[in-house]
Amino acid sequence: MENELRKVQLDIDALNSLLRKKDVFSITEVNYAIFETDGTLSVLKKDGNQPLIKSDMNMQKVITNIFPIATKVISDGEIVINNIEELHLNRQWLNEQLKQAGIHSVSDVFYAEVQKDGKLYIDYYKDRPN
Repeated sequence: MENELRKVQLDIDALNSLLRKKDVFSITEVNYAIFETDGTLSVLKKDGNQPLIKSDMNMQKVITNIFPIATKVISDGEIVINNIEELHLNRQWLNEQLKQAGIHSVSDVFYAEVQKDGKLYIDYYKDRPN
C-alpha cells in the first residue's frame, strides 16, 4: 500500500479522508480501491461491508411502473397525440381521466403527464387545485 500511495503522492491521512467520503471508516472494510485519473477514489467494499439490498433478503421487487418514464400528454391546452399513442392510450382514455378530475375542456389544462405508475398528473391554468 505504501508504494501505491507514494506513486499517487498521497499520505495515509489523505487516503483515509477519501475513504470516509465513500462511507468507509476503516481500511479493513476495503476489498479493492482504485485511484482514478480524475483524482477520485473508487472503492469496492468487502462482502460483509457492502450495503444490504433487497436481493440479499430474498425479497421480490414489486413492479409499480407501468410506463418507463413520465410522459407529457397535454401541453398549453393542447393534446400531444403522438405521446398518447406511444403509450398505447387514446383520447377517450384521456377525456375520461379529465372528466374524473372535474375538467370539462382540455383548454383548461396547462400541462398534464402520465406518470410511470399510470396516474395522470394535471397542472391547471390559474393553478386551480387538482
